Amino acid sequence: MEPFEILITINGNDHALLAVPFPDEIKYKIFNGLDQLCAVWPFVENEQVTWMTDKDVEIELLVMIGNGIEKAINYQLAANQENS
Repeated sequence: MEPFEILITINGNDHALLAVPFPDEIKYKIFNGLDQLCAVWPFVENEQVTWMTDKDVEIELLVMIGNGIEKAINYQLAANQENS
């Protein structure tokens, strides 16, 4: 999977972040411009997804990043199905 952009909203303003997938894991490096903020990955238990991170990130930001990744992946899956 190629890197992709996600949007998060902070104080009513949209901010674009770059999600760079790890090659062999369901894990993403998150960048704000050239600065790496953190790495994130989903933890699934009982059909519930919880986003985890390797840094001390506020839970609200982590949830926004996770939601942005899920939205971008779902959008890509839908686009691929339309092109099939």
